[in-house]
Amino acid sequence: VTTTAQDDDGEVIVIAELNRAEVEQFIVEAEEQFYAIFNANVDDENYKITCRRETPTGSNIAVRVCEPAFMIKARAENANTIGFNAGVVESDRAIRSALEPEYRQLQQKMEAMTKEVPAFAQIASILSQLRARRDQLNK
Repeated sequence: VTTTAQDDDGEVIVIAELNRAEVEQFIVEAEEQFYAIFNANVDDENYKITCRRETPTGSNIAVRVCEPAFMIKARAENANTIGFNAGVVESDRAIRSALEPEYRQLQQKMEAMTKEVPAFAQIASILSQLRARRDQLNK
């Protein structure tokens, strides 16, 4: 089965024929659309998604990170406690674990939106196919 998508100019793209660089480019574009539609339709500011470029510790290569407002807020609050707790800062993994209920709620909001907003469901499907192609190329 050949999986296709349309780009912004209406041209048909055969996902199975994309190379690694093309897949990465289309994933960024699809995520931008995915999160824009989600943010426009979600009712709670804490669940809106923001993307940014970040250079991980020990690396010189910036990566794209997209996360909900509640995670960004929790990390900022955690960083603000450094002065009070003699430099003890929780790792992102620990913060994310503590926010597991919020991440489950985020997943539920996205699943509900795929049923209610056709454009969101369509871009979610395309994004899933692009990520599967990336996984295939990375094997």
